[in-house]
Amino acid sequence: MKKLNVKYKIKPKKIMKDYIALNWKTPKIPKKFHIKKNEIWIRTDYWQSPTKRKQIITHEKVELNLMNKGLSYKKAHKIANKFEKHVK
Repeated sequence: MKKLNVKYKIKPKKIMKDYIALNWKTPKIPKKFHIKKNEIWIRTDYWQSPTKRKQIITHEKVELNLMNKGLSYKKAHKIANKFEKHVK
């Protein structure tokens, strides 16, 4: 996998609402989110848990790499969900 140069921004649940993580390529991001290129926003409660943090970072990296190779968000997201389940 190609190394992604991303910055993680940790955001409270009151900002993220039901979103766990968002990246700049996520389609239909609400306008209130101003996610810059190469940023991944992760909800604080997921960042604070070492296991959840590893899972969500894996998910985002797989998803972004697949989208960079031409897969749609929907397909990349589905595959990334499978990868994150195997992270302990």
